[in-house]
Amino acid sequence: MSPRTKKQFEKIRQKSTDAIKKAAMELFAHNGYHSTSISEIAKEAGVSKGLLYNYFDSKEALLHDIIMEAVEMGEQAMGQILTAETDAAGQLRAMTEVTFGMVQKDLHYWKLMTALAFQTDVMTGFMPELKKKQEEAVAAISGIFRRLGAEEPEKEALYYGAVLDGIMLHYMQMEENYPIEEMKAFVLKRFLPAPPGPKSIGAFEPK
Repeated sequence: MSPRTKKQFEKIRQKSTDAIKKAAMELFAHNGYHSTSISEIAKEAGVSKGLLYNYFDSKEALLHDIIMEAVEMGEQAMGQILTAETDAAGQLRAMTEVTFGMVQKDLHYWKLMTALAFQTDVMTGFMPELKKKQEEAVAAISGIFRRLGAEEPEKEALYYGAVLDGIMLHYMQMEENYPIEEMKAFVLKRFLPAPPGPKSIGAFEPK
């Protein structure tokens, strides 16, 4: 039997770390971060405690990896949108559709992330890093609204984010009973420039 290649080892490593993070998210969300031990995570993931420590130095390091993976997922999506779309309306449309799509595609994952985010005592240590990421996102979205002609683009960006957060929370609670597609259409209608003709309330005329 030939020895495993570097690519095979990396595949095994990825499979193990994915299983560990998935198990940790489930336990952190349902039992609480502080009430979950490394031993419980290893057992849930089907790996040894030693192997878990081979990939993650501590429970805090594991939590950091989980949180930053979700943040980077959003950053990557935004970066692709800002690169692919040139006009502000197209960027905002794509951003809205991608946000809805990400949550709809993996609702369980985002429900777990939200449950984790609401453990404020756990998130405190990550706030400086998350605050910086949020400020960067708000600045990018503010730029879009500025080009759409918003009088107060930063407030409009914060309002847009709050609307999406609220919709997603309701969707997570109600799941298939929530009119998610209708709400996506409503958000696009509310925030995108009005088509030629009578202007709808709250819409912007692009500069």
